[in-house]
Amino acid sequence: MNFKLLLFILCFLSFSQIAHTQQTGEVFYLYPTPGELIAVIDEGKLTFDKDLMNPVENLPRYIDTKSRNLNLGIYMADMAYAAFFSKRTKVLNYLEVIGSLSNYLLISSNIKENLVNDFTNNIDNFDSIYHFTNVYYYDIMHELESNNNTNAMTLIISGAYIECIYIAMNLAGEFSPNDDPLVQKVAEQKFAFANLVKSCELHKNNKNIDAVLKYLTDIQAIYDQIQMIEGTKREMIRTSDGKIRFKGGPKLKIEEKQFNDLKTSITRIRNEIVNNS
Repeated sequence: MNFKLLLFILCFLSFSQIAHTQQTGEVFYLYPTPGELIAVIDEGKLTFDKDLMNPVENLPRYIDTKSRNLNLGIYMADMAYAAFFSKRTKVLNYLEVIGSLSNYLLISSNIKENLVNDFTNNIDNFDSIYHFTNVYYYDIMHELESNNNTNAMTLIISGAYIECIYIAMNLAGEFSPNDDPLVQKVAEQKFAFANLVKSCELHKNNKNIDAVLKYLTDIQAIYDQIQMIEGTKREMIRTSDGKIRFKGGPKLKIEEKQFNDLKTSITRIRNEIVNNS
C-alpha cells in the first residue's frame, strides 16, 4: 500500500476546509496548490483504481437538485483523481459530465469555455491539467458565492469531501496501527467534518441540506469517538496572499473499530449518493 497517494487525497481535504468567523460572517474556501501536490506525487510509485470513481454513465440518474449538486462534487473530486494520474481520457470524460451538471447551476459560459480551452491547449501537460481542475473548482465556488447560492456550494463541497475520504479509505486497505501517518491523517479529518457540519447547520432549513446533514452527522458521530491525546492549540492564520492556513493542533488516536466503522459508514453514504437511492 502506498501512503503517498492517500496523504495527497487527505491533503486536499485539509486544505479545502471551511473556516467560519462569527464576527465578520466570512467564509473562506481553501485549495491545494500545484506545488503542494507535486511535492507529494514526486515520491513513490502510485496506483490508480478506476472502480473507485463514480461512472459517468450514472449521470442520467441525477434528475433532482440534491443529487445533481452532491454528485457534481463527487465528479469534481474524481476528475482531480484522474488528472493526478494523467488519465487523459478519464479527465475529458469527467470534464464533460461536470459541464453538464454545471449547466443546472447557471454557471457562466465563460468559466466553462476557459476551462475547455485550457484543457485543450495543455492536454499533454498534466501538471497544468491538474492545476486547472483545482482552478475550475475554485471558480465554480467563487461564482456560486457571488450569486449567494450557498445551498449549492454546501452540497458540492459535501460531495467532494465524502468522495475524497471514500477513495482514501478504500485504498488504505486494512487498519494499520503504530502511529501510521495515513491513519493519523484520517483521524485529523475530525476537525474538517466538524466545520462542514457547522456549515450545513447554518442552512438546514433547506430540505436538501438537511438530508445531507443526516449523512454528515452519522460520520461525525464516529469521529466524536476519536480521542485527543496530545498536541498544541490549533490556530487559524491568514497568509500574505489572503489564504487561510491552520497551524498546530492536537494529536488524535483512532482505534481499529473506529477506523472500520468510519470506512463502512463513508462507503455506505457515498454509494447511496452515487446511486441516488
